[in-house]
Amino acid sequence: MITSLENQTMAMSGLFLTAELVQSIATSGEFDENNMRIVLESVFKVEANTVESVYGSKENLRDGQRRLVNQLSGAGSKPDLQLTQYILSLIKLEHKCQSDADLLERIRRGIENAEQMRTHYDTLDEEVISILAKIYTDNISNLSPRIVVHGAREYLEQSSHANRIRACLLAGLRSAVLWRQCGGTRWKIVSGRQKYVQQARKDLDISE
Repeated sequence: MITSLENQTMAMSGLFLTAELVQSIATSGEFDENNMRIVLESVFKVEANTVESVYGSKENLRDGQRRLVNQLSGAGSKPDLQLTQYILSLIKLEHKCQSDADLLERIRRGIENAEQMRTHYDTLDEEVISILAKIYTDNISNLSPRIVVHGAREYLEQSSHANRIRACLLAGLRSAVLWRQCGGTRWKIVSGRQKYVQQARKDLDISE
């Protein structure tokens, strides 16, 4: 992937979009189906040549771009610290995964199995989501830093919602891979946040 501010901003927007889905499911049991489809289908686009193609189009990231602006601009409401923690933890986990070839191979095989299931079921079907969730549970959930999802017990204890959350976290790792491939680092989230806000606003056609 090409190292550029535009690509890094798209990848970060993907992270925000995924983290917001996790938070929404955990706290309310609700989620935007279109955004869920976008992030889950990104998991299967392992051979994509551009960041934009991973998400289908830049326009598909608009909700993530808006969240990025709200979270990093320092204007308006206070940043959601839990959302930030999800993103930082996903970036740390992705870095740890890259050093374990066996782990990456298991994840790859799991995604291939889920891809085969998609020939019979829709991406948002519970059968496909359960496979993606199992990939996360079997290979990633116990790695450190372990992501602790905060929310309402009535939603966290429902298997369908729990599977959606785990599948989204797996998709978050896909965005974290793109973030790294485009030159993103944890430090850049802090040091370059205004640049990402400006780029996201440009993509959203929001004037300063």
